[in-house]
Amino acid sequence: MVNEVSQSVRNTLLTRLGTARAMQRVASPSIVIGLGSTACQITQHLDDLTSGWSASDRKSLGFLYLDTREATREEINRGSSFIGLTLPHFSNLRDMRPWITECVPELKHLSLSREGALGMLANAGVAGRYNYASIRGHIDSLIGEVCPYYEGKTYLRIHLVCFLGGGTIGALPVLLAALAEARGTAYNFSLVLHLLMPQRGMSRDPDNSYPLQLRNAYSIIQFLRAITGVEVGQGKHTGTDTYKITVYPEKTVLAIGPHFDLAIVHRAPKDSVPAQKAHVGRILENLVSDATGTGSDLWARYHETMREANNKTDARFGSICSKEVSLLDGFFNLTARKYLQTHWTAGNR
Repeated sequence: MVNEVSQSVRNTLLTRLGTARAMQRVASPSIVIGLGSTACQITQHLDDLTSGWSASDRKSLGFLYLDTREATREEINRGSSFIGLTLPHFSNLRDMRPWITECVPELKHLSLSREGALGMLANAGVAGRYNYASIRGHIDSLIGEVCPYYEGKTYLRIHLVCFLGGGTIGALPVLLAALAEARGTAYNFSLVLHLLMPQRGMSRDPDNSYPLQLRNAYSIIQFLRAITGVEVGQGKHTGTDTYKITVYPEKTVLAIGPHFDLAIVHRAPKDSVPAQKAHVGRILENLVSDATGTGSDLWARYHETMREANNKTDARFGSICSKEVSLLDGFFNLTARKYLQTHWTAGNR
């Protein structure tokens, strides 16, 4: 009798485990893009977290890494899509070429002394323009893989992770332009920006490099504000959310807005890189898992906000911080529990 009960309990547990493993996590195909060394580490962390997911969920996920450091290629999983934002040699540059003068009016300001953007937005801006064709090719390829058009899938979500204080963030306007071109095809997608704020305690040289990181963050935030078409201080939508960039070799790209659907500002709960990686990686995991839990609740709330917005400005910029996202799990559980305790009575069933 004891053996029969034990076997019954064991079968029940195995059935539940099998159901949990087979549970679908990803409802909408997603691509996660890491721009810069810090963002690539977080994207790699998420890639590792999802390695145990089902084959169907993994098939609906794509990862793309971009960095000016070629060494990052060796730090990510083999077989992952990596774009080295290599800087061109001086012999390939001409003062009158718009794709270079648009970013660096005087070529002497372009530092090519060693690998990486060196904290300079101009370096990454030039590298992004120089490698634009590769960026577009990888984006189109990944979209086709995670969202096969022949299967009738035409909608996906893209999560773009970037550190606002780094030099590689200078390539963000180019990457957004490439995504705007991809959005103009048969596919439709929503774009979520994950913006990592500089933190003094995480800077290698707080007295010298931290102010430069704040400068980079300010410059990019001003760019994002400008391309949203919102008049600063007035709260009016100007309608000018389209911009142009010139890429190699002298091709003009018209980036038509809106350029992002949601912006989430991330600040690590502790001044350490491992804490930042775990914090942002967990939030990304929750949002990518949009078939259940926090991800499902967030997107339901987001679309409800879009529907009920009184004007275009409110609809586009109901952005939230990562602290609010991390609290969503407890918030929805607590709300459901209170509802059951106060409203779910015999008369209301």
